[in-house]
Amino acid sequence: MKIIRSLESIQNEFQNGSSLTLGNFDGIHVGHQTLLLRTVEKAKELGIPSVVVTYYPNPSVVLGKKPNFKYLSSESEKEELIRGFGIDYLIVLDFTLTLSKMTAEDFLEQIMMNTLHARHIVIGYNHFFGAERRGDFTLLDNNKTKYGYTVELREAVLKKDSKISSSLIRGFLDKGEMEEAKILLGRNYHISGTVVEGAKRGRTIGFPTANLQIPNDKLLPSVGVYACFVKIDGKDHKGMVNIGFNPTFDGLGLHVEVNIFDFDENCYGKEIELEMVKKIREEQKFDGIESLKNQLNRDKETSLRVLQL
Repeated sequence: MKIIRSLESIQNEFQNGSSLTLGNFDGIHVGHQTLLLRTVEKAKELGIPSVVVTYYPNPSVVLGKKPNFKYLSSESEKEELIRGFGIDYLIVLDFTLTLSKMTAEDFLEQIMMNTLHARHIVIGYNHFFGAERRGDFTLLDNNKTKYGYTVELREAVLKKDSKISSSLIRGFLDKGEMEEAKILLGRNYHISGTVVEGAKRGRTIGFPTANLQIPNDKLLPSVGVYACFVKIDGKDHKGMVNIGFNPTFDGLGLHVEVNIFDFDENCYGKEIELEMVKKIREEQKFDGIESLKNQLNRDKETSLRVLQL
């Protein structure tokens, strides 16, 4: 998959046309997957490249609607997820105030037609483009004869009578309901971070932890202890992670600390990826070190049972 971050860099890649879909694609949930799979299917049928058009930063950040917006997927994670569907080109538009003021008609003509030469467009039921969010399936359908493309609308994918959406997934993560989030994402929720120096208290009680520095714009599940899989140096391990404020100690600042089972290597400065499986308890304050150690032993046993299912 080729990633293009500037429309000016496009040469002759799309002279024969493209099959494209567009959206924010934050999290790449099950609903998004239907768009991506259909775009690839149509591209193969027509013998043209499959193209995804997305944006960064999220429009709600640039427009000031959600200045503290948290992403379900980092840009690198989103790229890898989209690559996994066999997409040929990922176009990442720099979302600016200037772009936000482009009319839907100009977006269609200048970007989708004149630059990407769309022959087939797949659009989700809840995606809008152009100033004032005027661009939608109806606008595309009304202009298909003028520009000579075909367009199709992908309706919402339902789970338990609810429309799958990033907002619904965020709600489950806010409650620590990882199994529900997994159903909508089609995979466990992932968190990546760099190992940094911590207080090193865990090592003194037999539960050494890697203290992770997580990007500020990454959405974390609710405070608590979770069973997780841990990927480090390309190898998978089992573990448990605490997302919280360490109330037994200083209680200051939010920490993400993972105890990697049967692992005792120096990993400072390394990137670690957590695959969050299940919340096993809320964070709590203990009377002393022994009470904490006893609970951590129970947490490890619980996590191992969860991860072996």
